[in-house]
Amino acid sequence: MVQPSRRQFLSALSAGGGTLIAGCTASPDEANDTPTATAEDDRLTESTQSAPEFPGDTTSDACPPFDTAAQVVCYQAVDSETMPLVLAPETQTIQPGQPTAFTLRNQSEQQFQTNYYHWQLYKRVDGDWYFILPQEYPEPLALLEAGDEHSWTLTVRTGRVSDGASIDNVMEPEALTIAGLGGGDYAFGTDGWFESGSYEDPIALATGFELNAEPLQLTPTTAIAETELDGNTLIARSTRGEANDADKRDTYILERIDGAETAAQQVIIEQVVRNNQLRDAIALIQEYDVTRVRLTEFSNSIPPFGVNEPQSYEFRGDYYRVTTTKGGSS
Repeated sequence: MVQPSRRQFLSALSAGGGTLIAGCTASPDEANDTPTATAEDDRLTESTQSAPEFPGDTTSDACPPFDTAAQVVCYQAVDSETMPLVLAPETQTIQPGQPTAFTLRNQSEQQFQTNYYHWQLYKRVDGDWYFILPQEYPEPLALLEAGDEHSWTLTVRTGRVSDGASIDNVMEPEALTIAGLGGGDYAFGTDGWFESGSYEDPIALATGFELNAEPLQLTPTTAIAETELDGNTLIARSTRGEANDADKRDTYILERIDGAETAAQQVIIEQVVRNNQLRDAIALIQEYDVTRVRLTEFSNSIPPFGVNEPQSYEFRGDYYRVTTTKGGSS
């Protein structure tokens, strides 16, 4: 649920790419001539050139701050025609079902190194930015040559949350069809570095846009097969997962807590619906107005559901704690 730390997407470039330069002898007269530039001289010049400069202030409230980036270039803050590198939107207002392109343009004279799978989607709520996607991605290195561009096409699907469908992670380098987004202010971005720069000091490129859609309504998934009230606890069984050797379901426990007890992570609905167990548990605890939900299913992971220690969340003013137990334990 937390924005993942920035992955250093390195790739081994083709080996053996060096140039073999043959030696030669020269007469004393020839030795006085001006030396001829070699391919190695050219490489040394290229390796010591500085990265292109970005004029003026390139940041804007229309884009996230990208805390790990050395520089943020926000489309809404710059002149897209004069910038050496920019991420330009086809439109700044998106309608559901309307494919919209975001184009990374390398208008510099240097190669830009990036990862086309590492696009990033954020939503702004009450002035704060929340990371939405992708939750995981492969890490091939892509080389965007000087003068070239790369486009991602985003299409927003509606209806899947209210229909009870799980919201899948999107992991594509070009065509992005994304469900589980409500209306509001978003930003699309990516990052990378120039060949004369370093992956340790990435440049983030982003553009803000508005999604013209209805707010999401939190509903449980259709995987909830049975529910049973036990006092102030709702016991629910999910059909997700496959039986393990012990044929024991693990338990995901969500309980209401006092907000003053702990520092909770604040989450928005676009994040909640991407965690099936958290989504189901919060939707059920609200629907049945109970203090605790015990959700059982086959998780087949260690620790169960990937929860290693208690986690606390704040969602729409309510506070919750999540714990888990392995199948067969109390």
